[in-house]
Parts: sequence; structure tokens; C-alpha cells
Amino acid sequence: MTGLKPFALVRTPMQTPDERRLWTLSYQRVVGSTRSEIRMHRGCRRLDVLACNGTKCEFQQSKDSVPNTHGKELAHASGLMWVFCAINQHAKEDLVLTWRQGARCTYEWKKPWKLIGACNGRVLLDLGYSEQAGDHVLLESDHFEIQQERATGTGVLRDAQEFCYWMRDGRPLLPYAWAPRVA
Repeated sequence: MTGLKPFALVRTPMQTPDERRLWTLSYQRVVGSTRSEIRMHRGCRRLDVLACNGTKCEFQQSKDSVPNTHGKELAHASGLMWVFCAINQHAKEDLVLTWRQGARCTYEWKKPWKLIGACNGRVLLDLGYSEQAGDHVLLESDHFEIQQERATGTGVLRDAQEFCYWMRDGRPLLPYAWAPRVA
């Protein structure tokens, strides 16, 4: 990614509804207006972003109801990816990486959003700038289990900028590769 201008993404905790809306808007700006806010099913449903490869991306800033989530999945039929904003939860250490080897990790989430376990599509959690990873990363969860108001899971870290290039241009979405910054 050397020499490329980074996308302007929200990477720090948000307090107001306007700041939360900006989170979704920043990802929509990556692909432009022709592939964002797409009306589907005679205008009854709206898709947040259509990735270059045809993947339908829904960006969620807060808890949504399980029936609404299932409704979106049924409307989109297949190829749906959920991206949940977990920046505030990660910054408050409610969502923490408990083990990491390269891009693979395990995590624990106090007071998790139960609907994430109900999603049938791919699920990514935007952690924002992560002190634990040293960069703005997304966690692609491949296992999510809730027990007594706590969730644990496993997944793969993804670089937020690389995720944007994947959405916009179809570049391969590789696991996050941490490299020490040159002083």
C-alpha cells in the first residue's frame, strides 16, 4: 500500500449520532455513490455498499433486532457481509483480543450484541484504531459463542485500508500483516 493515499475512516470512539453516521458514510465514500445506498426490492430495502466483486455489505452502528437482521438477509438472498462498528466497545475494553498469533486471534466481548450470533453472512467487527494491534483493524469473526452475557470467539484481523481497496477495486482481502514502523 506504499504511496497510496489512505481513506478517511472513523477510527476513534464516537459519542453523537452524527459521528456514528459518519462511520457508515466514510465506508460508502470509498466505493462512491453508484455503489452505495442502493435501493432494492422496488425501494423497500436499501443496501449500504455493493463491493466490486458483488458482495453486499451492510454496515451496522448499533444493536439491531434479530428479526430485522434476518429480514435483510432474506432480502439480499446471498453474498451478504455484515460490518459492525465495535470501535467504542473495543476502546472501552469491553471487546478485547485475548490471544493473537499473526492475524489469527481469539476475543472476548462483555455485553455482546446477541444479533451477531444470529447472522448467517460473513461478520466483521470494526475495532477502529486498536492499541492491541497497533493499527486500524477489522476482526472477521469465524466463531461467535455467547455464554452468560459474555461472548467469546475466534477470527482473522484485516487491515481497514486493505478492506477498502477490496470493496472498491477487488484487491485480495489478505489477513492483517503487522510490520514495525520505521523510526
